[in-house]
Amino acid sequence: MTFRAALIFVTALVAAPQAFAQDWAAEKAKLVAAAESEGEMILFSQPNRAARTFLAEEWAKAYPKIKLSISAFAGQELEPRMKLERGAGKYLWDLVFTGSTIGFDLTKDGFIDPFLPEIRDPDIARPEIWGGWDEAFVDNEKKYVFSTNVALKSPVYDAKKLSPEKVKAAGLKILFDPELKDKIMWHEPGVPGPGAQFAFYLTKRMSEADLRRFILGQNVKFVAQQNQVIEALARGTAWLGLGPGNSRALIAPYVQAGVNVDIRKFGPAPEINDVTIGGSTLFVVKNRPHPNATRLFLNWLLSKDVQAGFAKATEQNSRRTDVASVADEDGTPVKGAKYISPQREENIKALDDAVALVDRIRKGAK
Repeated sequence: MTFRAALIFVTALVAAPQAFAQDWAAEKAKLVAAAESEGEMILFSQPNRAARTFLAEEWAKAYPKIKLSISAFAGQELEPRMKLERGAGKYLWDLVFTGSTIGFDLTKDGFIDPFLPEIRDPDIARPEIWGGWDEAFVDNEKKYVFSTNVALKSPVYDAKKLSPEKVKAAGLKILFDPELKDKIMWHEPGVPGPGAQFAFYLTKRMSEADLRRFILGQNVKFVAQQNQVIEALARGTAWLGLGPGNSRALIAPYVQAGVNVDIRKFGPAPEINDVTIGGSTLFVVKNRPHPNATRLFLNWLLSKDVQAGFAKATEQNSRRTDVASVADEDGTPVKGAKYISPQREENIKALDDAVALVDRIRKGAK
C-alpha cells in the first residue's frame, strides 16, 4: 500500500464514526416524525413495578407526543391470548419486555421478528458493549430474544445470625449446617421466577441424594411470594433464603421501620453464583401495529443514559459494559468469569427437570 493510499484508508476510518452518527441523526429525525404520526407504542412489560414506572415516566419526558401503553399480567397468559387475537386477525402488540421463556415460546409460534434490524443507533449496535451478541441473545438462534440486564444469583443470609467468615469458609456446605435446620426459606420453585432458578442452581452443584438431604433433612420451608423470604430474614424467623436477592427495594420497608437488617449474598465467585436475567428480555412482535414507535423505543431504551437510569431504578446491572454497576461488590460479576444462566434457551429443559425433581422430593417420591 502506498503512503497516499494508507492515508486515505486511515482518514476513512477516522471519518466513519462521524458519518455513522450523521446518518443516524438524519434517520432518527425521520423515525421520530413517523413514530409521532403513529402516536402510540404498545408494550407488554415485566411485573417489576419500578421498571414500569421508570419506562412510563422517562419515555413521556423524551417523547411526549407518543403514548406508551403498558400492560402487565401473568406472562404465561400472553401466548394463548396472542394466538386467539391473531386467529381473529387482530395484531395488538408491538414489543415484549419480560422473561425469556415467553420469548422462546412466541418465537416458535412465528410471532417474533429478528431483533438486530431494529437497532439503528451505531452506539448501540456494537456487540462488544453487550459482552458479545452470543451473550446478549439468550435464544438458541442468537437472533430473537435479547437480554438487557444481568445480576448474580446466590443464596442470601442474615449476617447477624451467620457470620460472614463462616459462610465464606464453608461455601455451599453451609446449607447443611445443623444450625440452619428449620431456618431456610425458599421461594416456591413451581412459580416461574427466582425460586425455580434455585432448583437449577442446586441440581448443578449437588447430587440428587444431597438435594434430598438438604430439602428434607433441613426441613426447608417453601413460600409463594418472594417478599416472604425477605420478611422472614428481616424478622429472624429464617436465617438463609433461596429466591430474591438482597434487593434494597424489598428490604427498605424494614429499614424504615427501624429493623436492624443485614442481609448478604455469598459473594461473586462463579462457583457459588448463577446469572439471572430476570424479566429483562426484549422481543419484537411480528406484524406490530406501530413499527416506527417500536424502533424508536428500542433505540432509546438501549442507549447508555437510559440503561444507566433503568439499572438504578430496578437495582439490576445493565448488560452494557460502559454502564456502571449498581450492585454491591458481592452482586457484581467477576470480570472475565463464566457464569451459567438457567434462563438461556439451552438450559430451559434442565431448569424444568430441576423443578420437577424438587417437586418429587417434596412429595416423597423416589
